Amino acid sequence: MSRPFHVLITGSGTVTCQSVIKALKNQNQIDVQITTVDMNEDAAGKFLSDSFHIVPAAKDPNFIVRMLEICSAEKVDLVIPIVDYEFTAFAKHREEFEEQGTKVAISSLETIENCNDKWKTNQFFKRIGVETPQSYLPESLPSQPSFPLFIKPQVMGRSSIDSFRVNNENELSFYLEKVDRPIIQECFEAEEFTVDVLCDFDSKAVNAVPRLRIETKSGVSYKGKTVRDQLLIEQAAQIAEELKIVGPCNIQCFRLKDKAVFFEVNPRYSGTLALTVAAGFNSPVKLCQLARGDKVDISLGDFQDGVLMLRYWQEVFSSSTHNEGYTMLSGIEQRPRPEALNSKPK
Repeated sequence: MSRPFHVLITGSGTVTCQSVIKALKNQNQIDVQITTVDMNEDAAGKFLSDSFHIVPAAKDPNFIVRMLEICSAEKVDLVIPIVDYEFTAFAKHREEFEEQGTKVAISSLETIENCNDKWKTNQFFKRIGVETPQSYLPESLPSQPSFPLFIKPQVMGRSSIDSFRVNNENELSFYLEKVDRPIIQECFEAEEFTVDVLCDFDSKAVNAVPRLRIETKSGVSYKGKTVRDQLLIEQAAQIAEELKIVGPCNIQCFRLKDKAVFFEVNPRYSGTLALTVAAGFNSPVKLCQLARGDKVDISLGDFQDGVLMLRYWQEVFSSSTHNEGYTMLSGIEQRPRPEALNSKPK
């Protein structure tokens, strides 16, 4: 009997990691073993996975050393990075993982930089002929800009932190002082979409699933709906392929009457992956199949249209005396192996 396909997911405490875990647990296409890692021992994903390890911060020189040790010891087949701050390290060391038999679903360093730097993203969109907001760095702002505008960090923005609508000159002056290294963009009064895209390891788009962001909190969609919009599907697939994305990404845009205006690409799974999975495209399973060399057909637009997501809280409970955890996951109580819960870094 062949062993399970072993997946390691980073950012165990994030809703994104937990969404990937749910997608891999609630399916019967591929036998999967799941390891998660996090800087913090009190991470919900710890109790949903088969094994868990503490790792240092991505900026720590020992981060990659520790990750290589874990992947070797656990015989990990595929690493799915979740936390933006880790991407540069994984991109630089991808070949070292492959040399010991572990694939990493990470794009090249150039691609990561083009996604993380919103000015570079904006310039990339212009180069490939995709509509994108008029954008400025502080030194290039016109003396009398047209309001409203939108200001956010140029590099490594997350969860809408330090992102603000700007309505007048006074607000602009205030936020230019408040936001570190800002980019200022044209603001649109239009429906906002995120398109979940999966590419294979040759950067060919496998599928693209647009989601209308009906209500968001801290940058994460709490109410959303899948929409089969052919323009968004085709343009998001084009963007992902031209950027040379490897694995998952989510691409954000405004939908106007006759066009889409794209403004951001995150080279990872989104926090609302659960909606894409519920609509019939289990991207993490497809990624596992790609990583193990299975043939996966291109299926652009193959998902259920009009699936509505209404998000609610779900808890993990842990006993401080026994260090065991449990949660109700889709009605099934999930308990990890107790011996897997206390792996410490060397």
